[in-house]
Amino acid sequence: MKNFFKSIEIGQPVFLRNLLIHPISGPSGNGIEISSLEDILSDSRGEFSELEPPDINRISFFNNADSAVLMLDGEEVIGSLQNRILAGSTLVMPRARTEMPVICAEEGRWESIGSFGTGYCSYPTIRAILSRRGRGSNGLQKKIWHEIERKLTVTKTLSTTSSMHDIYNNLDDEVTRYLEDFQGLGPDTIGFIGIAGKKILGCDMFLSNAVYRRFENKLIRSYALDAIEYRRTSGDRIDAHAFLEGIISSVNKKRLPRDTHHFTMKDSRATGQGSFADGRVVHLSVFPK
Repeated sequence: MKNFFKSIEIGQPVFLRNLLIHPISGPSGNGIEISSLEDILSDSRGEFSELEPPDINRISFFNNADSAVLMLDGEEVIGSLQNRILAGSTLVMPRARTEMPVICAEEGRWESIGSFGTGYCSYPTIRAILSRRGRGSNGLQKKIWHEIERKLTVTKTLSTTSSMHDIYNNLDDEVTRYLEDFQGLGPDTIGFIGIAGKKILGCDMFLSNAVYRRFENKLIRSYALDAIEYRRTSGDRIDAHAFLEGIISSVNKKRLPRDTHHFTMKDSRATGQGSFADGRVVHLSVFPK
């Protein structure tokens, strides 16, 4: 995976209220056609379904498109028996069906409300929990439920089913203000590092600008939801370059597994996960410990 990091650079930071975004630029070519969930579900080229019998921690997805589908760790799948979030960054190849590990993001419902659809992307605090899960999932569900309850409390948001989706819906106006004058991060951008107050929220990087653009708005909104908590917090300048260098060092040491398109990474400072194809990183998300 070393070639992925040969020419990436951090650009000048962009201020979205108290959310500081450090753009990461990189090579523009990719040679792999990638779609998002919105792309596929909008014209019925893909479909989620419950297993038989239903399983709270697994759902099925069929990709009937000619392109691979990238789904981000923490991306929300709403409807059916309950809202879930994807446990890991996932790449589903064309004409393939797969069972996907998911986590409940709506504790108070187990009742069908129709077919599945796509929702928001989990905010970085939740995605950081997912990145630390390791090989097992013991206690992971309770940690996610606890974090959603914490977020509901600190944002003074009501939800009859303790739903992450309700947090986004109820804070939509505040999140939208972060993007009022946002025009995107530029044609060379393949990702960014997000910072609020004294904290690095996380980092997302993609194979190319073409792939990044499919997820830019969704991700910026998710980082903004976390930044809301740090509006009254300030601190010393955080070294985003050092954080990125640590990511590069850790990933360059990785050996890609042969039987999956998913990989994980961790070191003393951060944890992360991602998807790859043909030996190239398609998506990588990293969060500080």
